[in-house]
Amino acid sequence: MVNPIFSKLSKLLVLLTGMFLSVQAMAGLTATVDRTNLAEYETLELTLRTDSDTSAAPDLSPLENDFDILGTRQSRQIRIINGNNESWRDWIITLSPKSAGRLLIPSLQLDGMTSKAIRLEVASTASARAAGSGGIGPVFIRTEISDESPYVQEEVILTLKIYYRVQLYDDRRLSPLNIDGAIVQQLGETRNYETVLDGKRYGVFELNFSIHPQKPGSMQIPGLTFSATMPDRRDTFGSIFSMSGKPVAARSSEVMLNVQPQPDGFSGPVWLPARNLTLTDGWSAALDKVKVGDAITRTIVVEAEGLTGVQLPAINMPKPRGVNAYPDKSTTDDRATDSGVTGSRIEAIALIPTRPGKIELPPVRYQWFDTDTQTEKVAVIPAKTITVLPSENGEVVADTPTIPLQKSEEPKAPVCPPAPQGMTGTTDTDWLWPSVSALLALLWLFTLVALLRCKRSGKALSETASEASKSTTLNEKAAWGNLEAACRSEDLNQIRHSFIQWTQALIEDSTLVTTDKCLQRFSSKALSALFRQLESSLYSGQKQKLDTATLIKLCSQLRKDHKGKSSGTSNSDMDSLYPS
Repeated sequence: MVNPIFSKLSKLLVLLTGMFLSVQAMAGLTATVDRTNLAEYETLELTLRTDSDTSAAPDLSPLENDFDILGTRQSRQIRIINGNNESWRDWIITLSPKSAGRLLIPSLQLDGMTSKAIRLEVASTASARAAGSGGIGPVFIRTEISDESPYVQEEVILTLKIYYRVQLYDDRRLSPLNIDGAIVQQLGETRNYETVLDGKRYGVFELNFSIHPQKPGSMQIPGLTFSATMPDRRDTFGSIFSMSGKPVAARSSEVMLNVQPQPDGFSGPVWLPARNLTLTDGWSAALDKVKVGDAITRTIVVEAEGLTGVQLPAINMPKPRGVNAYPDKSTTDDRATDSGVTGSRIEAIALIPTRPGKIELPPVRYQWFDTDTQTEKVAVIPAKTITVLPSENGEVVADTPTIPLQKSEEPKAPVCPPAPQGMTGTTDTDWLWPSVSALLALLWLFTLVALLRCKRSGKALSETASEASKSTTLNEKAAWGNLEAACRSEDLNQIRHSFIQWTQALIEDSTLVTTDKCLQRFSSKALSALFRQLESSLYSGQKQKLDTATLIKLCSQLRKDHKGKSSGTSNSDMDSLYPS
């Protein structure tokens, strides 16, 4: 006889086992699509459903081989029937096929569960037309390329025209254009217009892209996917009151480029393939009215059609003798039009003549390759002449040259008095020069003793030096006050003029008539950097605020060093106040 308790436990165990098996059977991942036959320009929806209570998300990366993922959304639903609870979670993925033919939605993974693969039939545009659809779909894309065999770094224009003959909602978008080994940028804004094609009126979205291949060889321009939502005719109110509708997509065809290397015959230092290139210059003042010590700024602009500004190398501006040059920071810019990119590079340099007369500036050359005529060309700015007038104070700025002896002139020996008769000239003069040397040595010894005594007493020598430098000290104080006043007023021209006057008074050298000569005497990198900024702001046309407080600090430290060298302060300490 069976124990009733054991019988009840057996029935309960069977019931629990059945429930567990049923739960295991329900738990899983299923994949369904809204249709398995579609045209190339159409989209489909893939639904992944699981009744497993999981917070994970499915791995959709296997879909990217044959499909563009246009959007994903998820929903969770709970249903109660006769007291029984049912719940499931859905992921709805909108897909656009990348090509026509037989495609496979592969198995997908979610938290250890696997869905089954699904086969699709995607009809091409030509097949849809042959089947009597009356056109090539409500949306399609045509691609145009300016050159399929460009040179490396040459600009290629890609034009995409998206045709549509249905109303589209504002959710339309185009996948980004990314190309490995190329510089890509869109040219201008998207144009929208209408046209007639095969007797039917279409709206058109037109986009232009500039592509600069950076390495020779084969390069693929991938197809781009355009997606949008058009009204669903089955939804009477969808096009008016809601965004519900039918997704639609189109994909552009892929384009292969055969990028050519740089021609062997090109002799320029940098490879510059462009449709056109110009080189121009401008000056901040007339070239025949420049004076010694005046700064004049030369601005050179290079513009290239089909190149970006960053592709243009620095402009080589030779520095002639007799001129101090202070280059300004170069700038680049791009101007995008429907026909392509025009890049520009602007460089400015402040020139300060150090001597009067005519100064010849050599020509400026810029080699490039004309992609239209397939020839090498050189853009040239001709040589120019600067007529430099003397400075207003009439002082010579150039270093005083040493005058060598003429070939016919030879040093003359000192003339000695004739020897008395009866004595030979050789014996009479042997004692003279040693005696003179001994006398001079004796006088030098007396002078040295006197200076040592004066230094020890600290009276006579200090009083003499004080009287000798009294007038100079007063002039230096006045010049220093003028420099401080100019810095407070932030008058750049007055700062430069006052700095020269103060340096002349401090060093007691009236030949220091240019800022360059003054800066050479101080050997301060920080101070030189400040005056380069001052000259650039004065003559480059780009105003910059000068750090006058730092300038005063540097000059004040230089003033202390010059007056009290025993303190041991060096210029390297001041350079830390302002970065060079």
